[in-house]
Amino acid sequence: MTQTGPVPPAGPLAATDAAETYVQRRTREGIAILTFAGPDGNRFSPDLVQALARAIDTAERDPGVRAVVLTGRGADFCAGPWQDLPPPGPQAPEVPPVLGALSDLCDMIAEARKPVVCAVHGRVYAAGLALVLASSGCVADARAMIHAPETRLGRLPAGQAAVRAAWRLGAREALALLESPTPVPVAMLARTGLVQQIAPDALIPAAEALALRLVTDHPARDGGLADAKGFRDAVRAARARPMTRAAETMLVDVVEAAQLLPPSQALAFDRVRAEDLSVAPEARAFAHLARATRRALDTPESRSGQARPRSGPIAAALGDESAQRLVLALLHDGATLTLLEPDRATLTARLERLADDQLRMIGREEISRAQAETDWQRLSGRLQIEGPAPAFALADPDRAAWIESQLPADTPLFIWSPTATGIPALAHPARAVELVPAPTHRLRLCEIVVRAGTDAETVRQASGFLIGQGLTPLRSARQAALPVMIATAASVAERMRGLGVAPDTIARSGIIPPAFADGPVGPATALPLPAERLMVLAMINAGIRLLESGVCLRPSDLDLAMVLGAGWPNGRGGPMAEADGIGTLVLRHELRQAEALDPALWRPEPMLDEMIRQGWRFEDLNIE
Repeated sequence: MTQTGPVPPAGPLAATDAAETYVQRRTREGIAILTFAGPDGNRFSPDLVQALARAIDTAERDPGVRAVVLTGRGADFCAGPWQDLPPPGPQAPEVPPVLGALSDLCDMIAEARKPVVCAVHGRVYAAGLALVLASSGCVADARAMIHAPETRLGRLPAGQAAVRAAWRLGAREALALLESPTPVPVAMLARTGLVQQIAPDALIPAAEALALRLVTDHPARDGGLADAKGFRDAVRAARARPMTRAAETMLVDVVEAAQLLPPSQALAFDRVRAEDLSVAPEARAFAHLARATRRALDTPESRSGQARPRSGPIAAALGDESAQRLVLALLHDGATLTLLEPDRATLTARLERLADDQLRMIGREEISRAQAETDWQRLSGRLQIEGPAPAFALADPDRAAWIESQLPADTPLFIWSPTATGIPALAHPARAVELVPAPTHRLRLCEIVVRAGTDAETVRQASGFLIGQGLTPLRSARQAALPVMIATAASVAERMRGLGVAPDTIARSGIIPPAFADGPVGPATALPLPAERLMVLAMINAGIRLLESGVCLRPSDLDLAMVLGAGWPNGRGGPMAEADGIGTLVLRHELRQAEALDPALWRPEPMLDEMIRQGWRFEDLNIE
């Protein structure tokens, strides 16, 4: 047995002098094991792509190497796409260099004379999936999850993955994998042949054994093309579905090209279309929102520590509407919950309504009867808190003081406040936060309103609770930001109608909630700018006021709130992203043009003057 190069230690790299991206090699029994590592969970940065390409080229030219195994350092093989798109701005973006470099790397792996096997674990996303599709074989840990998030980000999957997936899996399976909104467990892909073996233990030895077999056994990688009619039928069915994004249509085009074009042309078609989409405004907006989502979890409270896990049931004092939205969802997630009311008649009526709701869910096949019965066993009704102290309490504003009087001094209190009424008078306000859910049918975002003196641990616990419910938590100071922006949208719609703008024009903009579009229309007035531009400017100006007052930590928080909570088109990135696309000088000039229409909506905020003096964009205020 021979071994060369440093043997990587177990677990994530901790050495302070280690390179940000690197590849380590060890050779055993003619197998070159390449262990790569990169920033932020092995996202494929340009440096990492280049380092891996050099390592594979060296192994290809080494007469002592018969095969190659690729694996990743740390918890994930690849945690997601590299952030290679610039933030919104007036300058046209260039094609990210990493895009072509990654395609070249996948070509190198696919064309290698020696078999290349991927040993994957954790998240196998984006470029990680591209490597698997280009390789000769794959061995996976049982908990590995595979995902191609790019289509939902307005782009094509990395490394010509669409064509390679179609060759290997066929059109139906390829589209199912590449369009999946959620990660796919690796066990579901074992039947497709994309993963040859699931190895709960000894992942690297299993990959080495597969690599040795592939030295003499060269399996075909175009099995997905065997059923030509089935391939065409799958493409035809995909085209018949409604599609709202250019990337969705382009993905089907590229998958179809895998069957219609010679291999080199199909790969070139995939690469060119990926480059086209990477410079489209929509992709830039989606990349901005992805960064905004990660930033939203970075708050002063999160920087001061991590939430300490709390055990115990959840105590809840909620009205009918809040109980319907929260209680059954919490039970379905495995929580134990005590529903509290000060009188037995109200408590009984609320439990009966919840039971009826659960029966309707069974009828719609949203939950099985067995699961419903299991969930119901974890729900109890009480007139006051009894037994072990709750992990935290949930309450409507009008029940908050009543339930607080029964809580131990260190128990967090989350006040569920859809109308943003604020926190009532409490004996211990530091342990309470107001949770203001976005007023959307499909709830995706909820604000955590932090006031002076609020305990940081309570904020961290509230954030963890919301994440557990599948919601994006957004921290605001003193008051919720989204209700202010929505109220501004209502005022803008009313003022635009008063200026003679038709309700259809307001509704078609997509930036004003449809409920505000209808209403009486005044006489037509000459406008200094197009109606949609005026609406955008007013919403940007409202966002600047919230930033000036410190309600929002950063501009991207406002963008996230408006996209997830108020229906702002995600392909536009949000009002503050649009402000950067306009540019601060032009923004101020246009606000001054519109100011006479209604100073309350269009008078430029002083913060804009300071930004121009400093040469700042709103992106520069997105503190990390």
